[in-house]
Amino acid sequence: MQVGQHRALDLAIEVPGEELGSVGTNSIWDDIYERLAELALQHRSTLVFVNTRAMVERLAFCLGERLGPENVAAHHGSLSRKLRFEAERKLKNGEIRLLVATASLELGIDIGSIDLVCQVNSPRAIAAGMQRVGRAGHWRGAIPKGRFFVTTRDDLMECSALIRAMRAGGAGSAGDS
Repeated sequence: MQVGQHRALDLAIEVPGEELGSVGTNSIWDDIYERLAELALQHRSTLVFVNTRAMVERLAFCLGERLGPENVAAHHGSLSRKLRFEAERKLKNGEIRLLVATASLELGIDIGSIDLVCQVNSPRAIAAGMQRVGRAGHWRGAIPKGRFFVTTRDDLMECSALIRAMRAGGAGSAGDS
């Protein structure tokens, strides 16, 4: 017997134009920055999740170069509470187009209506993927929209398994599927 309801999800994997290898190259990262900027311009609000604070800073800087630093903010646990609240407020009020964050923004923070959630590299767990993508589409009739950006062959395999499990409504780690 299944408990709860199954919610429709709009999920896809974004693969850079260059062939994937065992490590991400600079040209792959350039493709990712360009595609993230393109998606941000197609949506009112975009939330980009990454797995490390260093990656938050790197992506926020590179995306700020493409979208203008006034349109991008960073959010992670090493930032002061004041800076985190300011980033949350700006996103909620539509003052920025894109916020790059770690798990510091997964739960319980009101950031308003998010059109698109992007995840760079696998979040490593189905529950984390569901939680993050679930930040998008919080209005009547909306379907949460998530895009997973991969940088290596292993990342592609893991994200493929993760999305398959998310569509099936599973929980656990991506290696469980």
